Amino acid sequence: MISVIRSGMSAALSDLDVTSNNIANAGTTGYKKREASFVDVYADTVAIGVGNKVGSGVTTPEMRIMRSQGELKQTGTVLDLAVEGEGMFTLRNGSNLGDVLYTRDGSFSIDLNGEIATSEGHKVMSANGMAITVPMRAAGIVTQNGVERLGSAALTSVNIQSDGTVEATYGGTNIVAVGKIGLATFADANRLTAVGNNMFRENARSGPGNLGQAVKDGRGKIHSGALEMSNIDMTGELAKLIRAQQAFSGTSRLLQSETEMVRKFL
Repeated sequence: MISVIRSGMSAALSDLDVTSNNIANAGTTGYKKREASFVDVYADTVAIGVGNKVGSGVTTPEMRIMRSQGELKQTGTVLDLAVEGEGMFTLRNGSNLGDVLYTRDGSFSIDLNGEIATSEGHKVMSANGMAITVPMRAAGIVTQNGVERLGSAALTSVNIQSDGTVEATYGGTNIVAVGKIGLATFADANRLTAVGNNMFRENARSGPGNLGQAVKDGRGKIHSGALEMSNIDMTGELAKLIRAQQAFSGTSRLLQSETEMVRKFL
């Protein structure tokens, strides 16, 4: 009996941990709600009845990620990107280019090498799996003293279309498409492995990332100048936290009573 009660306490603690983590990340860009799943554990068939099984408690086999769409918050910053749909941004680890990561957090910028990257230095991949470079200068038509000539024009602005096309403007008039930000989809994105900092890796259960162009094949479209907020419902999470606390408190008292009963019969 004590082992059954202890399994209930462990399940309640798992629920408390997951719910507390959700509440703590309610303001994290692109964060997706986590939810612990619980299943009953049964002992082998016993002699009290043919074919009957006795419950042996509960276990937590996995923590699932709930990937419902979060609210889009306008920021006005061109390289703040949000995905409306199922796709995820694909990143290459800045310190290990063979390591592919995925995220919904679109807080990007242009690094010292002119590449679109995260604040941690991870490179944002294009639809064909390459890094996207935005040159600071490019050859083009420049006007000097009222005379147009071919020269080197400085980068004046960057614009990103809903299909991920990155357009760089040089000298105020020359628009050049320098790449197309890709999005990846999965057979089951809920099974991705969380690696921290709101990033994930693929695994056998999630299936490999299918990288391609935004808008196509259900990947969703990209919104420039906006960030996707977390999909946490604070009211629901607080109610769940209270239930988990009550469950833990109840099983703790039950364990104490069971321990006292066992002590009396010893």
